Amino acid sequence: MNGLRFILALAFIALTFVAPMTVCACPLCAEAIANSNATEPDDDKDNFPAAMNQSIYLMLAVPYSMLGIVGFMIYRGVKKNEAFRQSLDENDPDPSNE
Repeated sequence: MNGLRFILALAFIALTFVAPMTVCACPLCAEAIANSNATEPDDDKDNFPAAMNQSIYLMLAVPYSMLGIVGFMIYRGVKKNEAFRQSLDENDPDPSNE
């Protein structure tokens, strides 16, 4: 049983190192970069690789910014609720009413 675990661990490590070599870019990205005929990045008229890069940044930024906005709204709501509860405690004339 110990030998089987060792063989499985070696197979997992081998797959980990071999898998990135077999993975290629999507056909759209691979063809666009290969067909770029400009020598300088500023000379490329369609600038497709930079556009793809910016769209990926946008797709990453939107969910995280929305998560940050929702988190801030929750934080602000908790603070307002705490302040409201403290104001109720200060206005309560009967201290035994808890």
